[in-house]
Amino acid sequence: MKSIKDDKILNAFNELFDNLSEQDKLENEAKLIMFRFLDIIERKRVKKKWSRKELAKKVGTSASYITQLMRGDKLINMLTLAKMQNVLDFKFDVSEIVSYHEQTEDKIPPITDGNGVWVYKKFKSPNYDEKGYIPKLKQTEEVEVAA
Repeated sequence: MKSIKDDKILNAFNELFDNLSEQDKLENEAKLIMFRFLDIIERKRVKKKWSRKELAKKVGTSASYITQLMRGDKLINMLTLAKMQNVLDFKFDVSEIVSYHEQTEDKIPPITDGNGVWVYKKFKSPNYDEKGYIPKLKQTEEVEVAA
């Protein structure tokens, strides 16, 4: 159950971001994208048991620049990103986030009209009051199976 205090905090938080200029919103988005890459780089660096200073030396930059990137004070450029990928011996896999609607919009199975043209046909509504012919099941012989 939400308290009034929770609502006040949520409203105050939302107000912080509602009043941002378009440029500020883009800069925030750029930092979020950068942090996704840096998170992967940081995990790879830790796995190799390198310090940030060692990473900086291998990339050919200063340790202070790496610190500024990790704090979000500076935006990483693609060349530095490529160098980090190279020295840490991995490849980034970049993909888009696709909405459920986009993933499924072309998945409706087509029906042919008999002339080689694909069409979509709606089902007729069934008439549940109509009595139809239901064939009787054939009687089958019971056969005993030896165990």
